[in-house]
Amino acid sequence: MKQHILVLEDANQRRTIILDEQQYSIGRHSGTSIQIHSRQASRHHATLMRKTNSKTNEECFWIIDGDLEGNKSQNGVFVNGEKRLIHELKNGDLINFGCSINASYHVTGEGFGESSSQPVEILPQTSPYNEAVSAQIASSYNTREGVDLLAGSNDETFHEQSYLDTATDLPNQTLFLEYLNIALSNARRHHAQVGVLLCQINNWSDLKRKRGDAVANAFLQEAGQKLKSNLRNGDIVSRWDKDEFIFLVSKVQDTSSLLGIAQRLMKPVLAPVTAGGRPFQPEITYGVALYPVDGEQVNDLIGHIRENLQQLLPQPTNPGSGEADDHIETAVDVRIGAPQPVPGLSDSDQKRLAIVEKRLLRALEQHELELYYQPQINWRKKTIEAMEAFIRWQHPQKGLLPPGQFLPWSDQTEFMVPLTRWILETACQQNVLWQQQLQTPFLVSVNISEKQFYHPLLKNMVMEAIAMAKMETHYLELEIQESTVMKDFGLAQQIITNLHNYGVGFSLDDFGTDYMSLRCLQDLPFQKLKIDKSLTAQLLEQTDNVPNLTMMETLISLGKTFNLKVVAEGVEQEEQINVLDSLNCFFMQGYCFSEPLNILAANSFLHKYIAGN
Repeated sequence: MKQHILVLEDANQRRTIILDEQQYSIGRHSGTSIQIHSRQASRHHATLMRKTNSKTNEECFWIIDGDLEGNKSQNGVFVNGEKRLIHELKNGDLINFGCSINASYHVTGEGFGESSSQPVEILPQTSPYNEAVSAQIASSYNTREGVDLLAGSNDETFHEQSYLDTATDLPNQTLFLEYLNIALSNARRHHAQVGVLLCQINNWSDLKRKRGDAVANAFLQEAGQKLKSNLRNGDIVSRWDKDEFIFLVSKVQDTSSLLGIAQRLMKPVLAPVTAGGRPFQPEITYGVALYPVDGEQVNDLIGHIRENLQQLLPQPTNPGSGEADDHIETAVDVRIGAPQPVPGLSDSDQKRLAIVEKRLLRALEQHELELYYQPQINWRKKTIEAMEAFIRWQHPQKGLLPPGQFLPWSDQTEFMVPLTRWILETACQQNVLWQQQLQTPFLVSVNISEKQFYHPLLKNMVMEAIAMAKMETHYLELEIQESTVMKDFGLAQQIITNLHNYGVGFSLDDFGTDYMSLRCLQDLPFQKLKIDKSLTAQLLEQTDNVPNLTMMETLISLGKTFNLKVVAEGVEQEEQINVLDSLNCFFMQGYCFSEPLNILAANSFLHKYIAGN
């Protein structure tokens, strides 16, 4: 029989804890199931919950940031270098509690090497951290927060940024060293190998000098995200120095395979980009080290890498076709050096708000605004579950504008009320018309922004729109983001409950990218959970030739635990459909079925789809 084991480590001792209960609370408070002895930890820092993996039918443990009431820790929970709100633990996962307390999770029979009959032990030992780690940790404590803590401040936690690099949001050198030393300690006990990879962007300093800090840091952030998105499950990337990234590579066989992993990881960063309005070709050198072949201590491994750095050359491009490169440059240029407009209250913004409000009112009067619709499909039944409405502005000079270019401004003005009313009325009336024409009932789904959701007239506008369209109430669904709910949970609960009692359905949108509060699912009457498209895009990524399905499986299981319909957004490939179907997630939405369509195209799509099925 397999056992689940948590090895908890700090500078003074290691505790091996056999997990035989259904649930554990972890924190500084003496009443927690597993007490962690650090004043930098939150009183109720994390929760371990035993679950059954729906695909393998095997028991596993989830780790959740904070408690089950939706209260999060102050410093976060990091698993394999990435901050996690909820995570299904895998054998060998490395955990950090946003302070000097670390842990590793193991399952007997999967490489931990411990006897299943081994009792819980508390083994005092010398610190697993070398001098470099101790110095890094000490320097991170030399902050105002640390001074306040020692003086007895009520705020007894350090901010999570002590462990995150401010420019890239990746783990910083301090956190990486803690993870690396745990990995080396585990490797020594189990005679395993660990890889370390260092990547240096040679011309980053030139980019910074010529085009400024903002452009250089934006490029660095984009490079960090590319490296992170290309990781295998269980591997970690961190910012090591100003122009360097470092990787912890687990499950590696030899130096040759480590070099192959290195070239695959860094290839996306070699693509030419547009930075600060001009082309930029990154130049990269890299090196690898394998424990214990190239060294047994951190300093030895890093020294070996420094002595064996080599240039990574970009792949030659086809001079006859620049289409792909143009696409890359355009896509990256949106993110690099191009800040998104945020409505403000300065004098200039106030003047612009007045102009935008006047122009939008005229757009509504002259029928320049229209709704586009994208279908949500029940893949198993081949039926339409809902048509989601998206507003567009057919601007006479600038063409078709997406909502992000005008709704944030609209939300700051009184135009928000007539616009919201128009969206609700148009969507409801169109749905009634479709039901009459097609004799096939389905929902119409409307996105509601934070400002719209908390506006005191929302319930009246919803009820008026339904009454005007003569539509049955349960055919309207409102989509809201979790961040909207968590802004004022008590008021949000009141708004949702009131409309739910009236018959309106609610969908929690973009789930998996923000808080992921279990309280939000448990205490609010949602009918549907929509998984963010960024997670759907990761479905086909592979680790050791096995699809990386962990997060999607976790969220699907979480939704079904609370009896919610689970919708995968951003389905763009048939392979994603097959994977989702195998995971019993058969509500889908994305370009594989249809892009958002204007009313004529939506009519045509519905007639063909319903007739064909």
